[in-house]
Amino acid sequence: MKNQRRIARASLGLFLLVTAPAFAQEPKAQERETKNEITVFGGVAILDASGSSEWAFGMGSFPELPGFPMFPGFRGRIPDITVRGESSIGSSPLFGARYSRHIKDRLALEADFAIAPTHDLELGGEFCLGEFGCYGDGRELRGRVDRGFGERGVTAWHYGGGLAYDLTDGDVRPLLLVGAGGVTWDGAADTDFVFRFGAGLEVLFGSVGARVDVVDHLVLDHFLTGDNEHDVHATAGFLVRF
Repeated sequence: MKNQRRIARASLGLFLLVTAPAFAQEPKAQERETKNEITVFGGVAILDASGSSEWAFGMGSFPELPGFPMFPGFRGRIPDITVRGESSIGSSPLFGARYSRHIKDRLALEADFAIAPTHDLELGGEFCLGEFGCYGDGRELRGRVDRGFGERGVTAWHYGGGLAYDLTDGDVRPLLLVGAGGVTWDGAADTDFVFRFGAGLEVLFGSVGARVDVVDHLVLDHFLTGDNEHDVHATAGFLVRF
């Protein structure tokens, strides 16, 4: 009886010894099969930046010439000229794609590319001629009125990469996101460096899923203002794992 128990225990131990590596490798094999993700997304780039500048020119005076009377109001002095400029840029829809590759159990390396095609760049300002008044920005000079210089569209091309960390395992995964990249403004002929930080949520249904992100793109030395500006990207997309 004792021998039978010893044989049973030995058989059970041998079975566990043989099958344990297989069970241990199965999750890793599954992990290897789903290391890559491609996401196609859309959303909005929320941006509100404005800048202003001013140039003043003191024109001085000129001598009174005999036989040439001075114009009323000039009194031998050329009016100072002041030019003020104001500009602002707003939000735009956003479309793009992202590639992710898991380099650890919960850590992924990501790269993305996106386009924001319809940022509205508004240009305004005024031209002032001394005490004679100003022209532009709704003010009048000698009865003429104008409402600014107009507006035009600017396209922003976003590109960069970073890290995504899954806070939990399972089919619903909150994410922490950090990275860097650049943005090129088509129509302004300028490129700015960007830091990124934000959060997301990934919901998986096997090899497919959905993902939403809210990421703050901190644009350093923005082409319009010369300051650091926040361009917040709120996106939702469809992903495929392989």
